[in-house]
Amino acid sequence: MQLVLDTKGLEVTRKDGVFHVKGAKGSKAISPAKLDSIAITANVMISSGAIALAIQHQVPILVFDRIGKAKARLWSPYFESIATLRRMQARFAESPEAMAWMLELFALKTEAQVDNLKYLRNRRSVLDLALGQPISYLRRKSRGFDEFRDKLPEECRQQVMGVEGTLARIYWQAVGNSLPGRYAFQGRSRRPAKDIFNAGINYLYGMLYTVVEGALFAVGLDPHLGILHADEHNKPTLAFDLIEPFRPWADRLLIELCMDKQLKESFFAKNQYGIFLNKEGKAFIIPVFNDYLRSTTTYLHQESTVKNHIYFTAGRLAQRIRAVMEG
Repeated sequence: MQLVLDTKGLEVTRKDGVFHVKGAKGSKAISPAKLDSIAITANVMISSGAIALAIQHQVPILVFDRIGKAKARLWSPYFESIATLRRMQARFAESPEAMAWMLELFALKTEAQVDNLKYLRNRRSVLDLALGQPISYLRRKSRGFDEFRDKLPEECRQQVMGVEGTLARIYWQAVGNSLPGRYAFQGRSRRPAKDIFNAGINYLYGMLYTVVEGALFAVGLDPHLGILHADEHNKPTLAFDLIEPFRPWADRLLIELCMDKQLKESFFAKNQYGIFLNKEGKAFIIPVFNDYLRSTTTYLHQESTVKNHIYFTAGRLAQRIRAVMEG
């Protein structure tokens, strides 16, 4: 369970080994054993004792900005394994094996994007012909990754990103044209979003990044040492890599909400810069996302929760790094 602190003025303290959350409407006690994380989306007060309790029970405290991107994380300062793995990770990141791993993620991403378009086609039979072309294009164009399989990341980073960008444009154009009227859009818009779908997916991606980054920490990898995404100051670039096959999962969640007309226009606010989820929208989408993380699905012939699949993928990367570097 995620404890969401989304009301200005809430106070979180520690007493008798549990969290006490106090607000204008009263207070409640919450055991740390019940929590996976604490999400802060408003101006609240949290005591040092409550922070220490969270760290003791390995409950990360996440501070989100208005579009759902984690701006800060409070948890133990120690990695979950010794530094040997991270030394191997640095060498692996500059090897052809690293690019092969990245291309496998892109293949999984494209497959999931195709599945999303098929879902839309099945939900709206009038789209049968309109979606046939982008589905075929995604399958055909994704073969362009194959020529980079034996190259170093630094040799082909821009070309790979170019292929991925082309696939993304085709995919998003197809999705935007296929959604019901009020959800339709003309392409991806990030910061800021120009429509409610993009505002929603920006927020979902922000939360998904946090899960992916946590998975990398949990297996002892450094989220800031990327492979395809070049190193940037204070950016978890390996999380930017690992998130790729799971982006379409977040897309599908939001697409289904739109198709079922659960995503309301009242969930969003607009200013001179763009469109954002408001408090009502966050109160809706955060529990939906957390429920989704706990839902069960089959991935790579294995059935487990969505969150576990993300953690398993991070674990498989750690195993692969060890196998390659020790081999």
